[in-house]
Amino acid sequence: MTSVHIPRSFRDTLLAHLPYAESSNLTAKDDLAALGLDSMGVIQLLADLEDSLGLEMPDDMLTEETFATAGSLWQTVSGLLGPAQSAHV
Repeated sequence: MTSVHIPRSFRDTLLAHLPYAESSNLTAKDDLAALGLDSMGVIQLLADLEDSLGLEMPDDMLTEETFATAGSLWQTVSGLLGPAQSAHV
């Protein structure tokens, strides 16, 4: 994965669902499951992201790959938002 910039507001939303993460050390390569994101956490995180960003993630994007790392999740979300909107997250 190339270097992925994760916006602070997205990172803050994500961190609320990662019980083992340290906010100062979260990177795009961090494994979300290793940081405590479980299946119930995925559902809660998805609801928070959809509410806070005003998007709806299609069912075909609800995969293990999407929720594997902070970077993979941000790439999926930013793709749904589009360049202009993702720059303001």
